[in-house]
Amino acid sequence: MREYDRMVNEDGLFALKRLADEKPALFLEADPVELEKAMVERAGTENLWGGPLGLREDLSSLNTLNSGGPDTDAALAPLVRKGLGHLPPSEGLNDYRWNTINCFIIPQYSKARWSDVEPNEKKRLSAFVKRHWIDGHLTTARRNNSIARLWWLGELSERTAEYSDRYDSGDFLQAMAGNVNLYHQLLDRRNLASRSKLVAAIYEVFLENGNDYLSMTKYASEMMSTLNYFAADISLDFMDMDELREIVEEAKPPKEP
Repeated sequence: MREYDRMVNEDGLFALKRLADEKPALFLEADPVELEKAMVERAGTENLWGGPLGLREDLSSLNTLNSGGPDTDAALAPLVRKGLGHLPPSEGLNDYRWNTINCFIIPQYSKARWSDVEPNEKKRLSAFVKRHWIDGHLTTARRNNSIARLWWLGELSERTAEYSDRYDSGDFLQAMAGNVNLYHQLLDRRNLASRSKLVAAIYEVFLENGNDYLSMTKYASEMMSTLNYFAADISLDFMDMDELREIVEEAKPPKEP
């Protein structure tokens, strides 16, 4: 069996997308050799591999995952981040890397992680595979791509913790993974997601006040929409954490009785 130490290139990614349309069940078989054979057949070339993958640690332990859930995400995110080392944000958007890991390094993981929502009908199965194995879009990949979402969870919790003197990265990781709706509302808003200092203030308020209602879609969406507007203001960079926490408190919608 070949060593998948290089990322798929543009032709390889195109072949994977075609296979997801034509033979989505092939991804569930989790056999890298057979998947590569099918890629070569669809692409009409064996030149499907590009730059080095750069994997520093063995991620095969993720294949043993039996069920998903927020607690599992919090446990696995640091392992993925360690396995890949420190990547600049631009490399965190490299879907060639995520697709290679999903399909050839930990081929069992995606199926196990999303087994509770696995569809049976072919058209829906194709969309399912594209979403969790192949999706490389900035926002949706951070939600759905099996390996990208874990790396981004670890990355954002680490970046956020740099601005807090009250909580560490583990606290932020647990808060983000444990309330995925609030976290997803953050990811949906690029201005806000890029302001780590403001995000730190959001999660400090969340952790200190036990605002569980903020993880409900209605309240989370309203608060994050308001804060996304403020995130476009460059003056936020010059505010201290007390001032930012005040902004977050003011943005919290009142809880209906």
